[in-house]
Amino acid sequence: MPPASPKPRELTSQKSCTLVFIDECGLGSQLLKGLRRDNQEVITVKVGTYFTQVNESLYTINPQQSNDYEALLNELRAQQKLPETIVHLWNVTPVTQTQSGLAGVEEAQETGFYSLLFLAQALGKQNLSEQLPITIVSNNMQSVTGEEVLSPEKATILGPVKVIPQEYPNISCRSIDVVVPAAGSWQQEKLTEQLLTELRAPISEQLIAYRNHNRWRQSYEAVRLEQSLEEKPRLREEGVYLITGGLGGIGLVLAKHLAKTVRAKLILTGRSTFPAREEWDSWLETHDQTDSTSSKILKVKELEELGAEVLVISADVANLAQMTDAIAQTQKHFGQLNGVIHAAGVPGGGVIQRKTEEETERILAPKVKGTLVLEASLKEVELDFLILTSSMVSILGEFGQVDYAGANAFLDVFTHHKTSEQNSFTLCINWGAWQEVGMAVNTARPKQLQESYIENLQQGILPKEGIDVLMRLLGSKLSQVVVSPTDLPSLLKQHHSDSGLLSQLEKTNILKPKHPRPELSIAYVTPRNEIERKFANILQQLLGIEKVGIYDNFFELGGDSLLSIQVALKAKQTSLQIMPNQLFEHPTIADLAAVAVTLQTINEENMEVENISYSQSSKTEDYTPSDFPQANLTQTELDKFLTKINRKD
Repeated sequence: MPPASPKPRELTSQKSCTLVFIDECGLGSQLLKGLRRDNQEVITVKVGTYFTQVNESLYTINPQQSNDYEALLNELRAQQKLPETIVHLWNVTPVTQTQSGLAGVEEAQETGFYSLLFLAQALGKQNLSEQLPITIVSNNMQSVTGEEVLSPEKATILGPVKVIPQEYPNISCRSIDVVVPAAGSWQQEKLTEQLLTELRAPISEQLIAYRNHNRWRQSYEAVRLEQSLEEKPRLREEGVYLITGGLGGIGLVLAKHLAKTVRAKLILTGRSTFPAREEWDSWLETHDQTDSTSSKILKVKELEELGAEVLVISADVANLAQMTDAIAQTQKHFGQLNGVIHAAGVPGGGVIQRKTEEETERILAPKVKGTLVLEASLKEVELDFLILTSSMVSILGEFGQVDYAGANAFLDVFTHHKTSEQNSFTLCINWGAWQEVGMAVNTARPKQLQESYIENLQQGILPKEGIDVLMRLLGSKLSQVVVSPTDLPSLLKQHHSDSGLLSQLEKTNILKPKHPRPELSIAYVTPRNEIERKFANILQQLLGIEKVGIYDNFFELGGDSLLSIQVALKAKQTSLQIMPNQLFEHPTIADLAAVAVTLQTINEENMEVENISYSQSSKTEDYTPSDFPQANLTQTELDKFLTKINRKD
C-alpha cells in the first residue's frame, strides 16, 4: 500500500529546507523539480574532491572527508538554512557502470556507509532538537522480483538506516530501493512522483522498494523446518570443508559436528598467528590450559580424536593473497574442497558519534571484503554449499552496532546476488544469540545493559539446537533464514519503538549509593545557577557521586553512551532539552547548561523571546562568549543570544 497522503494544508505549509545528496542518473534532478513545486528550498550536494560552495544552492564535498560534512552543515547554519529533511541519493548509480566485487566495494562504502556515518556525526554536533527525517534512496540493492542485477556492496547502508534512529532519537531513517527507469521516460516520471509522495509523508517504515510501479515493504514469514529425508544432507563422508573463523566459538562447534558425523577433513582459518603443529606439545607444557591458544590446540586435538583431519592456517579472510594461498594449500593437501562456512567476524561496539573509520573498517572487513575475497579465490571451485553466518543485528539494528549491522546486511544481500548469478547452494543464516559461544557471548556491552543481556542470553540458542537447525537448513532450498530464539514480530515491534532500550534502562535506573568525588585533574567548582544545579543533581544520581563539579568530565567520572541517554531523559523531566549525543561534544555541566539554554533560546520564535529562565544567583556580571565555548553558534546567533540573557529587566 502507498504511504498515507498528507493533508492539503500540510502541502501548502511555509517554505522549508531540504538537503539533497544528488545522484548522477537524473533521478535526483527530477526530484528537485518536484520538491520546488512543493514550496521547498532545496540545497544540493554533489560528490567532489573537496568542500566548496558552487553557487547559492549547490555544494560539493569529498565523501571520504568527515570534516567536509561538518563544514557543509556549519555553512548552512550560518545561512540559517539547516535542513528539515535530508534525501540521500548517492547510492543510485548506473547499473552498467556499477563495479561489483572487490573492485567496487571501497567506492560503494565511501558514498554509502561512510557517507551516512559522517553525516550522522556532523548532525550530532549541530545541537539539533527538531525531528529530522533522512531518506536514503538506492537502486538494485534489494532482491524483490529476483530479476534485479544486485549490488550487495550497497547493502551496508542498512546499518546506519537501522541504528542512527536508535542513537539519535530526533532522527528517523528509511531506505527506498528502486530500479532506475530510462531518463525522460514516463516510467521515470511515475517513479519520481512515487518518491515525492514518500517524502511528503512521515517515516513509518524503514525498508521500502519500488518495482514496476508497485510499492513493496519487507516482511518475514514463519517457516517450519522439517527434518531432511537424508541423514546428512549435502555432506560427504570425509568431505573437505573450510571454516573461516574456524577457531572461534561457533566455528569450533560446527567443526566438531562435521568431525563426529562425517569424519571431515577440516581447514580452520583465523587472523591470529597459531603455533606450528610440531610446537603444540611444547606450547601446552609452557602455558596454562586457560591460555587462549592452549584452549584452541586442545580443541583441535579433540577434533582429530573424533576422526577429523585438521589443517590450521593463519590467514586474514579479507586478504586476497593470504586466502588464495590458503585455498592452494587446501587443494594441495586434500586434493579438493567441497564446502565453505564463512564464520569469521569481529564484534562491533561503540556509538556512532565516536566511531573512527579505522575502528569501523575492522568490523566491516571480515564480512564484506572477506566474502568478496572468498568469491574471488573460489571462482574456479565447484562447491556443494557456501554458508554465510549473519546475525539478527542486521534485521533489528542495535545500539552501538552500526558497523556490525551493516556488515551482516551485506551478507544478507550477497546471498541473493550469489543465488541469482549461479546455480549453487548459498545459504545465509541470521542467527540470534547463542548461549555459550559466539559474538553475543564475547561482545562487551555497557554495564547498564549487561545484567539484562545476560538474562536474555539464557533464552539463546544452545549449540546442539544450532546444529539441528543447520542440518535441517542444509536439507532445504532456502537462501536466507532468520533463526530467532524469541518471537521475531515482537522483537521487530520493540526495536521500531523507543520502548525496548528505554525499558531496559529504566530497570537499571536505580538510585546508586553515593561515594566521594574521585580525584580529578581539575578542581571542584560548585554550580552557579539553577540549570547547572539541575544537571549536577542528575549526574550525581546516575553516577552515584556525592558532588559533581561544573567542569568535571562526564566520561572521566564513569559515564558512557547509555548513561548519556538517561541523562537526556532525566533532563527532559526537568524541562531541559538536550540530546544524548551532545554529551560527547559537551561532557561538562557548564557546557551542557550552555547547550540547554542555547536550544531553549533558539526554539523560542527564532530567538526573538522576551524572557529566558536562567538563574543568575551566583553570577551577577554579564555573560560573555567565553562562558559558552562549545555552544556552536554563529556570531550573529551568539550576539542575539547574549543580548537576551544579559537583560536585567
